[in-house]
Amino acid sequence: MAKVCLFFMEKAVRRGRYGFRVRAYECGPDGEATLPAVCDYLQEAASRHAEELGFSRSDFAAGNLDITWVLARMFVKVLRYPKWNEEVSVETFPRGGRRIVAWRDFEIKDASGATIALATSDWMTIDLSSRRLAPIPANVLEAADSGEAPVFGEEPYAARLRFPENGGEIFRFKAMKAHIDLNGHVNNAHYVEWLLEPAGSGKVSELEIAFKSETLVGEEVCVQIARNAEENATYHRVFAADGRDHAIAITRPAVK
Repeated sequence: MAKVCLFFMEKAVRRGRYGFRVRAYECGPDGEATLPAVCDYLQEAASRHAEELGFSRSDFAAGNLDITWVLARMFVKVLRYPKWNEEVSVETFPRGGRRIVAWRDFEIKDASGATIALATSDWMTIDLSSRRLAPIPANVLEAADSGEAPVFGEEPYAARLRFPENGGEIFRFKAMKAHIDLNGHVNNAHYVEWLLEPAGSGKVSELEIAFKSETLVGEEVCVQIARNAEENATYHRVFAADGRDHAIAITRPAVK
């Protein structure tokens, strides 16, 4: 443990910048990257930057810590979706945190340097044996305090994200082996796929999602949506067959 903690303290915090080329299989019929693909870029950038900074899952294991990162909450604002074969870069940086949550922000830029998407996220750590939340090592939080300003000037999260009681038809999916990630549960981008499926084919400009519990392979997943015309928003609920919530989200359509 001492070796890993020393590594955390010596490692300088900086922005990570990672390039991606939009692949054909990441696009919809319009030739633009899908929202789940954008979320995949964010997750990959976060994972690679954590590795560089010395607080990835493998670093924890090297220090005899049986913990890993899980995404708890995220807000994504897409100004423009990148097109097939377009090169984009994801810049990301940690902003510190507190005992059980760490904050990380993102900017996606096109080849000209123009920002095409922004995101902020909350991360927690879980014990891999018990699958319960674990405190984030204090050294990690200290090293992750970059001092950078948030990408959103104001708090983007809803004060309390709750699914309305008037949810509509329930759509059912099943967690398959292809949905499972390195942490042994359904990857967060698949929740985005599931929650968008019953909502239609319209483009989304904003996504806020809060993850409540993990989904394991073979489990049945239910999805409901509820549209709110006054807010120009759609609420989404992903939950287990026993009623336990996996994720609650709200999306807003892109301006035509």
